Amino acid sequence: MAPHRLHHLALLCLVCASLLCTAMPVGAAPPPRPLCDACGDTFESTAESHGVSVTVTHSNATVAVNNNGTATWVVHNRLSNAEGVTRLRANESLRTAIADRAMWDTELLSANVSGDGVITLRYREADFAQQSVGGTVRTGEFTEAYGYRNLDGLGADRLVVVAPDGMRVERAIDGATVSDDGQRMTLTELNDGRIVTFVPRDTAVGPLLSLLAVGALLGPVMAVKALAYTTLPAAVFTLLIGAAAGGVARLDWDLKRVRDSAGIVFAGVGALATVLSLLGATGVLRLGGIAAPLFGGGTALFICGIALSQRRVRERTSYRTVVGGAVVGAGIALGVTIAAAPMVVGDGFTFPVSALLVLGPAFVLLPAGYAVGHGNRRLALKTAAIGFVLSMLPVLPILPAPFGLGVLFIPIATASAAAVAVAGLPLFLAGVSLGVPSSGC
Repeated sequence: MAPHRLHHLALLCLVCASLLCTAMPVGAAPPPRPLCDACGDTFESTAESHGVSVTVTHSNATVAVNNNGTATWVVHNRLSNAEGVTRLRANESLRTAIADRAMWDTELLSANVSGDGVITLRYREADFAQQSVGGTVRTGEFTEAYGYRNLDGLGADRLVVVAPDGMRVERAIDGATVSDDGQRMTLTELNDGRIVTFVPRDTAVGPLLSLLAVGALLGPVMAVKALAYTTLPAAVFTLLIGAAAGGVARLDWDLKRVRDSAGIVFAGVGALATVLSLLGATGVLRLGGIAAPLFGGGTALFICGIALSQRRVRERTSYRTVVGGAVVGAGIALGVTIAAAPMVVGDGFTFPVSALLVLGPAFVLLPAGYAVGHGNRRLALKTAAIGFVLSMLPVLPILPAPFGLGVLFIPIATASAAAVAVAGLPLFLAGVSLGVPSSGC
């Protein structure tokens, strides 16, 4: 191997290794804690660690968000156990120490105990939210991905979020109750968190501003995820396509003779995939969630094969039309996969991950092969790399937190990429045959 190629390979391995290290989760994750850790059970635990035994019978909190992103927490914990309540009321330094430790990532403003046993805690949180596009304010504190790490529920029996002055809640937590004027969002539980947005009260484009605010936060994270999660699979897929292209050049096959059979190849592969999926649906084969993508992809390939069996279609092929055909074919495959999934695999279908890992790269093989047949190997490699990455992008939003368990996607996608590249060689060679007699790309 030439020295410059060794350097390029070493650089590629270094980049992949660094991305994998970046994507690995941190070993010492913080302990699970609720959104309001000065509420309920966690307040009891904090008091117990200071030698005070109390029981919180009811807890509620109000978070008033400011336009600059700061927030003021007001927590009310109703306490039982008269002895513990008496100690907290009489000992200000002890009360302050417990309150300060209870919500450690905020600034304690005050802590008071009323005569009926309710402790009221006031905190200031400097970075609860951030200003964003068009005067919007967004907060990721209700998610593990962009706010609290290892979030464990709400903590309070009831939590009210008050929008900044002159603003209203636009993007709320699923299951939350929003007041008619949009100024207050009330939660009694927190299962699936999300980014919350506030928009100017009188704006007519609140949903658009909210979407832009969320996109501005997710965009850079999604870019890192795309780079970390797709680099190695895309590299393996591209290298295998490059190896196949080199094999075609070395063997010097006369693929002009099989050009007219390209449609038969596609239809045959499609029919085989469809039959396999039906065997999986009837229990003859154990295919699991892959049966639906096989059925959708097989149907689309069969349709493509019928089209390519027409001479006038083959004679009018160009790189652009082949790319367009691959995109349409992938779209048909996904549509059929979704429609057929309940009948083929029922509850075992895990769309879109299982579908996109197979269908996207499979249809990339056609234009990549066409470029090889037309004598443009560099274009073939670009097509393989870019096409693979684009087919993986819809998967990324549904993966777990940016550097959490979603890292398991890397070896799965890499193995899938290699399997598709090898099993899809007939499609690649059919694409090569289509490109051989073309006069331009």
